Amino acid sequence: MSLPAAVRLPLSFLCLSTALGLTSVHADDQQDVAKGRWQGLAAMANLYLDDATPADFIEAGDNEKSQHDNYAGALAYYLTAARLDPKNAYASYQAAGSLAAMDKNKRAAEFLDQARERGFWQWVILKEDDELQSLQQTPAYQKLLQAAEKNYPAKAKDAGLAAFSIPQGKAPTEGWPVVVWLSGFGTEGSDGIDMRTDLVGEQAVLVGINGTLKRNEHQFMWHQHSVAPTQEAVSAALKTLEKQTRIDRSRIVLMGFSQGAEHASHLIAEYPQHYSGALLLSPGGYRIPFGETQARDKRIVIVHGAQEHESNQKLTATTQQALEPGNQVQSHEHAEGHTFQNDWRQAYPGYLKFALNL
Repeated sequence: MSLPAAVRLPLSFLCLSTALGLTSVHADDQQDVAKGRWQGLAAMANLYLDDATPADFIEAGDNEKSQHDNYAGALAYYLTAARLDPKNAYASYQAAGSLAAMDKNKRAAEFLDQARERGFWQWVILKEDDELQSLQQTPAYQKLLQAAEKNYPAKAKDAGLAAFSIPQGKAPTEGWPVVVWLSGFGTEGSDGIDMRTDLVGEQAVLVGINGTLKRNEHQFMWHQHSVAPTQEAVSAALKTLEKQTRIDRSRIVLMGFSQGAEHASHLIAEYPQHYSGALLLSPGGYRIPFGETQARDKRIVIVHGAQEHESNQKLTATTQQALEPGNQVQSHEHAEGHTFQNDWRQAYPGYLKFALNL
């Protein structure tokens, strides 16, 4: 049965409209795909437009992995850095890690060889890199490890190096009290001396010490299983300091954050004769079991964040339990996570005043 013209026209129009609607949806999908592809490439394009350095491209690759778990995208940044700087061994190394994570071990080995040829030295990172676990028994990995261990000493002369911030004016008769700053994993401890004015004003010297293992340029850490190298670094720093000014050996206070706090807690427990107190901020990092604690009559402040990971919360509790017997221990919680609290400039000077017995 044929339909009246008046009916056929709307049906034809409806069909046309439906077809146009489908076309519109398809166009929208294409636009979404194009937008997504542009967003994926925009960061790379912007780095080029800004004349970014190879280090900037490496940082972008690291962020792509850590924030988005995107190894292919990270690889693009690392390859770009390696091409921009033909001497950049770390870019080649990072490219190898991304390739290995994508199960492209043959190509990964090629970039391990390239990193070795370019002078790679960061054996501390190499030995703990789980991305390269599948390659650890290969000749390329073993040759790189051997070369990195050989190259490391020349590059790591600033591991354990100390810097000093000394108040102006004449030292007190008994000498300056000293705060020894042990920074967290992956940071540069000597930069911490800039905090002296905020923390202790003109009342004490601040010593900032780089970690005893160098991971990369301006990145240090403390040994994973022992604080003996840390004690050696602190002792050397204090001897150097005494050549510059008079210090009060009866008031040497340790201040550490994260892995630095973990080491500070063990230093005062194992070498109590050298330290009068400690400010321990969010102990974390590689766990070192407490033995029999030797510390007595020490003034200790332990600080942690309410939003820290459960493992850090447990470590804080373990640290407090180990150090409380026979010592004056304060415990404080702030509202943030594993970081300096927002009002540290107001809070920490008071904690240090207690620890230094000022």
